[in-house]
Amino acid sequence: MNRRLLLGLVVALLAALSLSACGGGGAPAGETPEVSLGPVQLNPHPASLEGKTVLLRWNGKPNGDKLLTRVAELLTEQVKGVKIVKMWEVDPDTAIISSTSEVSEEITEKIATQKPDLVIASQCD
Repeated sequence: MNRRLLLGLVVALLAALSLSACGGGGAPAGETPEVSLGPVQLNPHPASLEGKTVLLRWNGKPNGDKLLTRVAELLTEQVKGVKIVKMWEVDPDTAIISSTSEVSEEITEKIATQKPDLVIASQCD
């Protein structure tokens, strides 16, 4: 079999698998997804993380917690007075993939109660 053809088949298979893992890539047949868009305003970036609270958000996928734990170690070593909050330790129920906008909003509200200056999220496989 031609290498290009084989590579194309592998890419197509991976794309199909990733779509099915993400719930099919859209709304169920016959339903139109409800989308609400509005103006987006970015928060200003802090000049420094010294004395700031950094919240780490993990979605429960394999090894995301390991990556974020390493980020926490590096921040603690390199930034004076930084406070690290590992959300999955504070509230294990937040270590999930947000399957709906309602779940996402619930997790966001829980994160907001920690009053972070910055949120770093990770998803890994």
